[in-house]
Amino acid sequence: MSRAVSIIIPVAPAHAPLLAGMHRICFTEHWDEAAMAAVLAMPGSFGLLADGNPPQGFILCRIAVDEAEVLTLLVLPPFRRRGIAAALLGAALAAARAAGVSAMYLEVAANNAAGLALYSALGFQQVGRRPRYYGGSTDALVLKADL
Repeated sequence: MSRAVSIIIPVAPAHAPLLAGMHRICFTEHWDEAAMAAVLAMPGSFGLLADGNPPQGFILCRIAVDEAEVLTLLVLPPFRRRGIAAALLGAALAAARAAGVSAMYLEVAANNAAGLALYSALGFQQVGRRPRYYGGSTDALVLKADL
């Protein structure tokens, strides 16, 4: 089983239906096509798609001045544990760095051990906590990576 992503490509507005479908598979509280289109239309937003056959995952981010935020990151269940999330996040960090960003932020569920391990390995550190952020019972940890 290969750990490599076939190709990472920029997300375009035409990808909104695909992204919404993938988001629906991975999250209980998912974003629909209109929400995806709205995110992609926001100033400073960008996305990257792990485009295998079929697509494997994606990341959406937003840049504001010299800071960036990961809005969502997912890998479809059959493709997890192959390094795809790390490849997507690494590419997003590189794009943000190239755009002059000094720090990237994200939120992760406090009980998401796999996510926390990934983010820690890529240099993210906890800088905050949002109590009961996810579904009213799970805290969100706010993480930051200096670029």
